[in-house]
Amino acid sequence: MNITQPQLRTLNLLVKKPAYRVYRSDRAGDYTWVHDDADVRLTATLHKLFSSGYATTSPENRNVAVLTAKGREVLAAQVVMAAN
Repeated sequence: MNITQPQLRTLNLLVKKPAYRVYRSDRAGDYTWVHDDADVRLTATLHKLFSSGYATTSPENRNVAVLTAKGREVLAAQVVMAAN
């Protein structure tokens, strides 16, 4: 899978601190993912990162999104590519 620029930005945000889920109502599926350092909601981008294995929900709190080892590898590869 190719990583898009919005996905890279989201991964970089997750390095700083986790994103979190905000419920808009009592319905289970009525939520959005946000990050304190982002001006936009991250819901669609995070869902793509979840499905590709670059991010996941925290085992301690399913309302918190964190990087996986695969996500960290992608960021490390981006740093190497930028250095060359």
